[in-house]
Amino acid sequence: MAPRFIPESVPDVERCRAGDASAIEDLFRSYSPVVERVIARLVGPTPDIEDLVQTTFLEGLRVIGRFRGESTLTTWLTGIAVHVAQHHLRAGRVRRHVPLELVPEEALGGTSGADRSLDERRVAARLHELLDRIPAKQRVALLLYSLEDHSTREVAQLMDATETATRSRIFLARRALRKLIAADRHLSESAQLLLEGRGGAQ
Repeated sequence: MAPRFIPESVPDVERCRAGDASAIEDLFRSYSPVVERVIARLVGPTPDIEDLVQTTFLEGLRVIGRFRGESTLTTWLTGIAVHVAQHHLRAGRVRRHVPLELVPEEALGGTSGADRSLDERRVAARLHELLDRIPAKQRVALLLYSLEDHSTREVAQLMDATETATRSRIFLARRALRKLIAADRHLSESAQLLLEGRGGAQ
């Protein structure tokens, strides 16, 4: 289960809207950890993660005038991160050539700080290569549900989709992933959380 993120302080949204540099820096410092984790898990091992995090905040600042406090800043920024990651995946520009020892823990689906062997990182990187062959919307829905531990309702809201469409995407992603890893025992074990971890979409 992904820990629910609670920042140490809440940045001044009004000052961010006004372009106050210190408020914007506070926003980035407070929320970049959760944005980076979400993007790393959705996109997987790639040297593009830092750029995608920056894109998320640039987009957030561009539309911050629309933020009305109906959701938390965490949820609002997560929604933007989801769309940035999804667009990147759909564009087919994901680069996978990154030294395995530099792969961030978040990209492996594990908890932060857990020790990972190079072999485990290699297996996880291979799993993301297989996920690259699944349509972006299905992949994102599955990872938000299984790794980020969002309910189908929350996934639907983050992806601007219906719950019916979200359940279908999770089901189709699981089915496609099973077919892709069926012949590889090690990948089967590593993908167990994605395939069975929550007992099916609810």
